[in-house]
Amino acid sequence: MKQYGLKAIPTATGGPAPTLIQVMSGQIDVGWSAPPFGLDLIDQNKIRVIATGNDAAAFKGQTVRLLIANLQALRARGDAIKRYMQAYRETLDWEYSDPAVLEHYAAWLNIPLPTAQRTRDGFFPKQALDPDRIVGLDTIVNDAVELKYTQAPLTKEQLGELIQIPRR
Repeated sequence: MKQYGLKAIPTATGGPAPTLIQVMSGQIDVGWSAPPFGLDLIDQNKIRVIATGNDAAAFKGQTVRLLIANLQALRARGDAIKRYMQAYRETLDWEYSDPAVLEHYAAWLNIPLPTAQRTRDGFFPKQALDPDRIVGLDTIVNDAVELKYTQAPLTKEQLGELIQIPRR
């Protein structure tokens, strides 16, 4: 909305299914979803994609997906979290290197193989899922203040405590 100067009224709609119902019934004009949900309706020209997270300038230059742990868990189970992160990285590498992954994904969601590939390749680029990469921290911190998630920007020390990426 900020990027294009839109005057929309943000409305909480829930997950993809209730949001779709509200769009299709005219309760709201625009909604959100997460692929593969709704791709069939796009193909049938019943709904349109007007933008994705990959289109928004703000999202291109900042991390929007991350994994979190509370401080107590990090202190008590740090070794387990490090092992989890290593397994996560290995899984991510496998997901984008082995064609069999798409077959498993398609079977799990009961969707056609081309839809599975379209979902992964078109909406979830590997770089966007990289747990070791934090981008646009200045923008993220400024947005947190503007949206009143925090009262003031975090100090360098606070950010260092908040963002702890286990080494590979």
